[in-house]
Order: sequence, then C-alpha cells, then structure tokens
Amino acid sequence: MLGLCFAAAGVVKVLSVTAFTLAWTHSIEKIEWQEDWHVTPQGLQLVEARVKGSGAGMEPPPEARLVNDWFQWSPKMAPLPQVVLGNSGLAGEWRICTDGHCRTLSDVLGRKLGAEPTVMKICDGATAPKAESGAMDNAAIAGEHAAVQLALARSDYAKGDFEGARAITSDIIQARPEDADAFEIRGNAWVGLKNYEKALDDYDAAIRLTPKVARLYASRAAAFGRLRNFRMAVRDYTEAVRLDHSVARLLDRAIAFRKVRRTDLALDDLTDAIGLAPDSAMLYRERGEVYARNNAYDRAIADYNTAIRLDPVAVSFLDRGMAYYLKGNKADLDHALADYDRAIALDDRMALAYNNRGLALRDKGELGRAYADFSMALQLNPDLTVAREHRDALTPQMARLAGKGQKSHTTLACAAGIKDCNRH
Repeated sequence: MLGLCFAAAGVVKVLSVTAFTLAWTHSIEKIEWQEDWHVTPQGLQLVEARVKGSGAGMEPPPEARLVNDWFQWSPKMAPLPQVVLGNSGLAGEWRICTDGHCRTLSDVLGRKLGAEPTVMKICDGATAPKAESGAMDNAAIAGEHAAVQLALARSDYAKGDFEGARAITSDIIQARPEDADAFEIRGNAWVGLKNYEKALDDYDAAIRLTPKVARLYASRAAAFGRLRNFRMAVRDYTEAVRLDHSVARLLDRAIAFRKVRRTDLALDDLTDAIGLAPDSAMLYRERGEVYARNNAYDRAIADYNTAIRLDPVAVSFLDRGMAYYLKGNKADLDHALADYDRAIALDDRMALAYNNRGLALRDKGELGRAYADFSMALQLNPDLTVAREHRDALTPQMARLAGKGQKSHTTLACAAGIKDCNRH
C-alpha cells in the first residue's frame, strides 16, 4: 500500500493518505497558497493550485481563473518522484491538510524543524524511504543541490528572512550564473531589503535568461514603482500583459496607469479584467473607486451595487456610502448613512466607517452623534488623523451652540463630554 513519507534530519514519518493539500502563508504579504496533491504509483501528482491574491514570488500563471478571490489553475506536469520543502525556521511552516484538518511539518515529524529542508515522497506502506542505488554524475548532483538550495531560498523569502534568501541565491548564482530562478528570488529578496536598484539588476538578468516570463516583468515593474518611476512600471506591466493577458496583470497595470494619471486606460484595464472574471466583487470595487475619485459617482454606485450583490462585505458598503456622500444631495446623505450603518453592523472594528458616518451626521446637524463617532474612530485607530481633525473642528462649534442657550445642542455637548453635565 502506498504512503506519503516525510524525511528531515534523519527523522521519517509515513502518512497513509491518497490525497492531501499542501499550504503555506506568505509572512509579509499574508497571501495564502494551497496545492492539492494525489499519491499515485507514478509519483506525487499536483492536481490543482490556488493563491489568494498575488505578490512577488507568488504570481498565478496565465491560465489561472479567479474564483471567489482565489486564482485557481491545474498545473500540467508529470508526477514527481519527490518534492523538497524548504524551511527557514523563522516563521510559520508548511502545513499538510487531510480530511479538513491541517498540521505543520513539525507536528507531522514530531520535532521542531530548523532550517533543514524536508523531503516529501511516496513510499510503500510504513517502510521508510531508502537511499537509491546507483551513482549520480557531477551535473546531476549539482542540479539536485541547486534545487534544494532554491527551495530553502524561497522558504526564507516567504518567511521574511530576506537576507537569508539573498545569501543562498548569491551562492547559487556564483556557481550557476545561468540560473534565472536564482536571480529572480534574489531580486525578490532585494525588494524585501528595500534595495530596489539591486533588485532591478537581478530582474534584468533573469529577463535576459528567460525573456518570455510575465511575472519577471511584473516584478521589475513593481520595483520601478517602489522607486516612483511609474512610467517604466507601466512599460513593464504592458509587456507582462502581452505575455499573460490575465486578471492579475491587468489589475497591476491599472494601478500603474492611475499613478501616471491615465484614468481612461486604468478603466479600460479594469473593464477588461471584469470581462475575464465577471463574478469578482473585488474588481467592481476597484473600478468603482476609480469612478468615484473622478467624480463619476453614479457609475461608481452602479459598480458598488454589483460588488454588494456578489459579495455583501463591509468594505463595499463603506465605499458605496462614500460615493453617495460625495454626491452631496440630501437624499444621498441618507443613503450614505444607511450604508455606513450596514458597514458597521458587519464590521464594528472599522474605524473609517465611524469617521465617515460622523461626517454624514455632522452634515445633518446631529453634532453629538457625530462627535461620538469621531471619538470611536480614534479609539479603534489612534493614528486616523482625519478623525481627530474632524473632532477637533467640531468641539468649538458645539461649545458655541451651547453658549447660545440652545438646549438641544447643550444636551448633546454634555453627552459628548464637552461640557460638565452636572451643571445642567
């Protein structure tokens, strides 16, 4: 009977499974990656992969489809005799999930893993994997060593150990200067270390070696963006879109177009992306934001309506409420308040929703309630300076109304803590 074996530093563990999910989370960007595997007599077969979002080193391929904010695809590859899983030992680990239950590699092996890699392969029942007979030539040995080192570098990068990833890939590049993967990972590590100029050099090298890989242009574009060279970012994102006409690439370029004030082209890309993934609430929110920032409030509201129909989350109500608020009509102000109420009902820790509701209440003359909302926003997020500015501007206004003997406002001032309520 086939089993799934894990081996690390002399420890071997066998799991009696025919299917499992391999998962990990990017420690910096918090992006989730999952892979579904089958254990077959021919080897380990990767059936499906998915990533929730995209980032440097975690880009979905061109054939990926966006389903419920996950990019999903079925890799076309032969079964593998083994898979090497890197582990930096600095943060979270790989997780093995079966029957809806997930365990870390440390839990599976029964010991805390350090920086050594773990080999995952099929084995016969409870029999531990044995060393294969036969000699390997020097090229095969070097290739296997480089593969293990690359796995370690990827793991270091994913866990936030950028210097570790840089050091490992530098050694690989010295021994194998034709290794495009090593240049790419070191470029990603330089980005993590905030050395964007060196990142550009490594992405240049990787692109020279493999000029038709879209993610390399996207990574170089992101580095240009960090240097605020948005025109060069647009150039590289355009090449990435040409090579990989996908939602992820179009979304990247749309953001870059906004940076160079080409709102029309950003809208074109977002509309194109929506055509590829018409059930993505996130894409409608993105396009709605572009419309709202360019005073096309009715179009923004229409996109937010669709986003809410697809996925009624708090942020969509918050965004639609702001679009209604910016329209400036009395009826729209009531719509905005209703949306802010709904956003807070769905997520009562959203500081910006309290701040925005405070603005709408202020405009309706409900100053005490507005003051209370600005205060709640600051309680949830003391760094939300706009809430502090709004509350500070409201304080003398309420005090003046109280000084004029307007009882309603005086009572509100007491309730808001501006006046000593014991004097009334």
